[in-house]
Amino acid sequence: MLAGLTAGALAAVPATLVQLPLHSPVDVLFNSLTVAAGSLAAGIASGALWWVTRGSARGPRLFAVMWAAVFLAVCGAAVAGDTQLDRTVSFVLPLAAIVMAATGILTPLLSRSRRLSYPVAVTATAVAVGLGIGLAFEGDARSGQLELPPRVHRFHTAPEGDGVAEVESLFVLVGGGQVGTLVV
Repeated sequence: MLAGLTAGALAAVPATLVQLPLHSPVDVLFNSLTVAAGSLAAGIASGALWWVTRGSARGPRLFAVMWAAVFLAVCGAAVAGDTQLDRTVSFVLPLAAIVMAATGILTPLLSRSRRLSYPVAVTATAVAVGLGIGLAFEGDARSGQLELPPRVHRFHTAPEGDGVAEVESLFVLVGGGQVGTLVV
């Protein structure tokens, strides 16, 4: 389990940095902190799966097949999530590939290491969590802060004159603080 946690922490560093330029479906739910936490969870799952399969002669092969099946399940969940949140697939798949590949490779390797200890695992985990927290507010929203998109205001007006007609103006905030108007 220690090897898996350390592998997850090591995988969290590149995954957290790679997610910065990706367009998150929802900045509050998909940010560097949740990526780091997901990577640590994947590491723990990898460590548990390695612990279960390591004892047999076919253990490494069984581990690899089962870990690939977990990756496919994550891909399926991302595709299903994309039906509800746009850009879920384009955000989740690259990060899942990094995390699943790194934890799948590093867990068996670290389990054989004699230098792996609790202080090493705690330090790696602290770095991953610190990086996740430190970059959590670096969203892809225009302001750089986690926020909802600007509100759209609708105004109903009646033009002057004999005939009364309803005109709907849609004011939209465009880049650079400019306001665009669409009259319907």
